[in-house]
Amino acid sequence: MKEIPLIYNPTAGAFRRDPEKVERLTRALTRQGIEVVSLATKHAGHATQLARQAVSDGAEIVIVCGGDGTINEAAQSLVGSRAALAVWPCGTANVLAKELRLPCDEKALAELITCRSARTISVGRAMKPDTGWQRYFLLMAGIGLDATIVNGVDPGLKRLVGIGAYLTSGLSYLARMPLTPFSIDLNGRRHESTFTVVSNAANYAAFFTLAPGAEVDDDTLDVCVFNSRSRLAYLTYAFLSMVSGRHTRSPNIVYQPAREAQANSSDKALVQLDGDVVGTLPMRFEIATHALRVIAPAK
Repeated sequence: MKEIPLIYNPTAGAFRRDPEKVERLTRALTRQGIEVVSLATKHAGHATQLARQAVSDGAEIVIVCGGDGTINEAAQSLVGSRAALAVWPCGTANVLAKELRLPCDEKALAELITCRSARTISVGRAMKPDTGWQRYFLLMAGIGLDATIVNGVDPGLKRLVGIGAYLTSGLSYLARMPLTPFSIDLNGRRHESTFTVVSNAANYAAFFTLAPGAEVDDDTLDVCVFNSRSRLAYLTYAFLSMVSGRHTRSPNIVYQPAREAQANSSDKALVQLDGDVVGTLPMRFEIATHALRVIAPAK
């Protein structure tokens, strides 16, 4: 096996608490006879550049250590390539790691990499056809309410309390409720919404299951459409989503699998992909089936 690039985000919460994590994983791989070159990200988008260079250099596996945002960045260059993504979860929520049942222990991850235990998953793709812009998402696209909450997270508070910063932003948002309505075209029908999640994975953030039927290796996205303007309703949905996704049983929620969806807004509703705000509507979403190889245990 060629020397493996290990891309890591030194500002991820796990590294601030435990600066030796990269060194321990490197030693575990060295004991397996695998040489590693460590590459620290220095700015937003740097993981994409580093992964692109790794693919160009013929890397068979690219290890990414960080949160879901750093993993998303690297995946932009790995989708459609022959290189496999190996994830060592070191972020705030680590949703992809939960979906793939990845180990947090460096020895177990080193063994997976050594054995080249790989599977192929599907990813979502967000697009603005009129500009040519596109970006992949591994977990979800959130439109409206949650993207505004993510946009309001205080970076300093996030470094201190992790997922608690999102809860603080969410409670602040619900106290003001500055909702931005939009429409979403789904399976031949148009729905009005104030919050929609286009999911490639069942889990959402640390506690919630917004798309209980979604799987990262099937050929559809699961779309959950909310259209409430009530604080109480959204708090209720949040609670029910923590209890195995029971919110989808509500008659006021549309929950459907789909291969594509189109969302539009006259007020430019925000959109987040895998926890990072990327822009505003209008935007199109579709599934890219079996597009990314990942190092993971067999399903």
